[in-house]
Order: sequence, then C-alpha cells, then structure tokens
Amino acid sequence: MRELERIFLAYLDEIENPIEDIREEKSTYKLDKYQKGKIKRMFTKINIEPEKKPEIHKGNIYLMFEDQIPIYYIIYDQIDEDLYEVLKMSQWVELGNENDLLTKIDDEWFIVETWNNFYLTADQIKSSIFYGKILSEDFELIKKFLNGEIKELPREKRGLTVGEGSYQIKFHKKESEIVRKYKLLPLEELGELENTIELPPEKEILLELVAGKEKTTAFGENFVLHKDLENNRIELILSEELQGKKGVITILDQTYQLDELPEKIYLEPTEDIEKIDIEKLAKKITIEETK
Repeated sequence: MRELERIFLAYLDEIENPIEDIREEKSTYKLDKYQKGKIKRMFTKINIEPEKKPEIHKGNIYLMFEDQIPIYYIIYDQIDEDLYEVLKMSQWVELGNENDLLTKIDDEWFIVETWNNFYLTADQIKSSIFYGKILSEDFELIKKFLNGEIKELPREKRGLTVGEGSYQIKFHKKESEIVRKYKLLPLEELGELENTIELPPEKEILLELVAGKEKTTAFGENFVLHKDLENNRIELILSEELQGKKGVITILDQTYQLDELPEKIYLEPTEDIEKIDIEKLAKKITIEETK
C-alpha cells in the first residue's frame, strides 16, 4: 500500500470514527506518542478561560467540533456585524494540493484550504476554541491568491500539484462535505435559497467517455457553466445583460420564472458531478428575458 494511501485511510478513520475508539473502555486502539501529544495540546488550548479569548479579528484561528469531528478554521473576512467568512484548515498537510497554503501555528503545521470557505455567526465563533493567529505574511498571501493578484501560491508554501482521481482530490471532497451545511448560511439569512436548484437525474447528460471528465467549463448563448468540483455543484453564471432583469430559466425539463435574474445560480446534481457532461447540459439550458 502506498504511503499517501495509508495517510488518506487514516484521515478517513479520523473523520468517520472521531473519538469512539478513544472513549470505549474495551477498545484495542492505541495512541502513539505523537497522537497523545496532539490530544494533550488540544485540551490545553480548550482550558482557556472564556474572558481571555481575544476579539474576533481576521487571521484568528479557531477550533470547533461537528459530530465530534475537529474543525479548524481561520477568519478571512467580516460580511456584516454578525456574519463572518472563514476558511477551513487541516493538520493533514500531506493531503494538501497546490491550492492549499502551508503555514505553521505554534510549531504545528497546517494547511489553509483556500478553496473551502464557509460562514459562521459571531456567536458560533465565540463558542469555538481560540487556537492562535496566522502569520501576517501568510494571511497576505491568502488574500492575494483569492483576489487574483497572484496566480499561484509560492512553491514552498503550498501542497503538491496533483491529477484527477488523486487522494488529494478525494480529501478535498471530504473536507468540503464536513462544512457543507455552513456554506449556505448567507443565503439562508438573506432568503436567497432559490438561487440553488437541485439538478434532476438525466441519463442524456451523463458521460459516455472518460475523456469528457476533463471538461469543466461550457458556454451557452448568454451564460457560462462551470463545474465546482470541490463542492460537487455547477455554477450557472449569467451574462451581465441579464442580471437584475425579469426572466425565465429552463433547465432540462424544468422552468423557473424569476422577477430578478441573479449573477449566479448553483445547480446541485443528484449524480457525482464528474459523471456529468457539462457541454451536453449547457445545450439543455435556456435563459430568456421577459417583460
């Protein structure tokens, strides 16, 4: 078994069986010296007095738990008085790819998943465990990368460049799934969940050739389709001429009438997104302005 495969399987074991093995009295699971030290450091940080927690600032790193799975995250931006955009972090640095920033926090290595953003309220952040603060130069790198000021992260500050089907891609999908319910928080608060459409199963748009998997973008008459592989969804980006106008969108055999066409609509497929031929799908979508 290859080393990277062993690491990925260990990662799966951690998120699928978070702490049951540690708590069961009759468990045969044994912690090695590194794991014992990691747990000790975690609980040392948990014991911070609430009044000593710093104010919420960009670059702060926190730890919370979702179904007993540890979730590290960094504050990236403040959306409004009560809502923050954050980026997931992970200690599984071996599974990072070229879009993950390598950084060190209190002698521990992390990756910042620049592609894996989600949203938390101030109360959710305050109930998390303050873990530390990222170096200012690393935070600047993240901003420049996400703003498009630099096309790629410095070689010494990122994971490996990988191909489709790699363990890093599988890792990314799992990482996105862990925080998926927090990704729609802004839409829930703004009442914009209509901007997400569940894409019904349709055999005609499924791939027939493996080579088709390489295509992630397709163009329609007045829109662009783009596969968001990390979040297993498709972005339907409307032309500027249509945005804000009243219109009708037809996707496969479903029609949607909107009083105001948005900039972007998310299509949630019931199939694995890699099985969808995005060019065939584009041919089955029409957008028309109405009066």
